[in-house]
Amino acid sequence: MTSDARLLTALRNAGDSFSSISELAEKIGEPSSRVISLLEDLRKLGFTIEERPHTGFRLVATPDALLPDDLKSRLKSKIIGGEILVFQETESTNSVAERMARNGSREGLVVFAETQTKGRGRMGRKWISPKGKGLWFSVMLRPRFAPTAVTRLTILTAVAVSQAIRDTTRLDARIKWPNDILVNGKKVAGILTDMLSDADTIKHAIIGIGVDVRCAPQDFPPEVRAIATSLEHEANAKFSRPELAARILSLMDVYYAKAHGRFQEIVDEWANFSSSLGKRAHVTVGTRRIEGTVQALDADGALLVRCDSGRIEKIVGGDLVLERAQG
Repeated sequence: MTSDARLLTALRNAGDSFSSISELAEKIGEPSSRVISLLEDLRKLGFTIEERPHTGFRLVATPDALLPDDLKSRLKSKIIGGEILVFQETESTNSVAERMARNGSREGLVVFAETQTKGRGRMGRKWISPKGKGLWFSVMLRPRFAPTAVTRLTILTAVAVSQAIRDTTRLDARIKWPNDILVNGKKVAGILTDMLSDADTIKHAIIGIGVDVRCAPQDFPPEVRAIATSLEHEANAKFSRPELAARILSLMDVYYAKAHGRFQEIVDEWANFSSSLGKRAHVTVGTRRIEGTVQALDADGALLVRCDSGRIEKIVGGDLVLERAQG
């Protein structure tokens, strides 16, 4: 952790209390003169730090910019967020994370971009990433389970994103299997999971996450305006992108640990957030169309649909559309 991150952590841990220069110096392991310089650097980055003579300093407000040191100071993760990179612009955070994974980067790497020029959604769809208006990032993991269970990563991420949105905005975020997060029936976030594996082992998986935080309707292409929205538009309120990002990463870290041996706990939480459980739907898988009632997730996160014949179909990936009730 850098000196800036340690200083921000110390200020955050102090809460509303003031900390003297000597106290901060002891906590971060730097001389007092260095602490004074670091405080000035943070102010230049947009942090509001109150100074009270003979009392010390306290953190009052933080900028809405995505800054690695700020994000790391908010985390207490075991794996996710050990390394955080932020690009002002890149083609796709999944592509950057993929290259770094192949070059041996440590598990838990997170790559953010303020904007993407080639953001990707599922099935080759384009993901619009307006500069500074959302969270566009990827997490690289090396899970210790079989490739057939990779769907667990999408499920745990969907639960983490939904819970984080609820925690930070109080909006009723719902999961539309397999990878969409909805608020008031419209999409506010999506997840894209890429994987490199052999027959028995996942070498690495890249989980791409896009959250529309403050996109206005005109920011979306005409063809998706009816089905897409943003958190601030739905709540008519302002939210902190760094706070939401850190909450997502923290929850992902918790759920990632559970995915190794305690995945059923995540499935139970998914059921609480699901927008489709128990409802009639049809799922398109390639050229197949499967109709029935959404029953549950299996032990690896695949969707179980009960067809009208009574047969249970196990679906790993596809496009799900809820059918409107008749009458």
